[in-house]
Amino acid sequence: MSEQFSILIDSRTRFETSEPGGVWLSMPTTKEQLHEAMKSVGITAKNPQDFFINGFANTEQQPFDVPLPVIQSAGLDELNYLGNLLAMQRDEDRDKFTAAVALGERAGSVKDLINLAQNLDCYWIYPSVKTEEDYGHYLIEELDELELPEEAKNYFLYEEYGRDAAINDGGRFTEQGYIYNNRNTFTQWYDGRDVPEEYRVTPQPPVQEKEQADLD
Repeated sequence: MSEQFSILIDSRTRFETSEPGGVWLSMPTTKEQLHEAMKSVGITAKNPQDFFINGFANTEQQPFDVPLPVIQSAGLDELNYLGNLLAMQRDEDRDKFTAAVALGERAGSVKDLINLAQNLDCYWIYPSVKTEEDYGHYLIEELDELELPEEAKNYFLYEEYGRDAAINDGGRFTEQGYIYNNRNTFTQWYDGRDVPEEYRVTPQPPVQEKEQADLD
């Protein structure tokens, strides 16, 4: 699958001593690619706690942007899950996802982003609408919200009308267009704990160790 975003992985020890290094890992990834990347920064089974995410980079294909702490708070399996979901999107869904992230209702964690990617039907986006005036024209001329005589349209305050409508919608103007929540039911597909098996790339501890860890 093509790269959707990348994370910069590093050794915490090296980072704290200001030693240069780190390697960019494309998402989605594979167990083999992850192993090679971790090996290149000195992360092994003996020092897994030294693993550190030190950067995030979006792509032209998926230009969504979130603060680095959002990425750092996630597990690698979660990030790979998100990468796979984004890789399966259609072009129009990519634009809607990027705009929905900018809207900010569900972008505070990778769990939020995973669920957002699977609930894009909860948002409407108008790609041609970039300003309040654009929105005013769209509502009047495309959606026929008001029946205005042609001579009245020359004097109508489209910008003010679009501004009030956007405030009522709770929407946002983005590079991808105007987006707002249409109040469809938002389904939480991912609970923040159980990443589907097919998206897991980190080594799993033996069953006995997991059971003991659960008991502890």
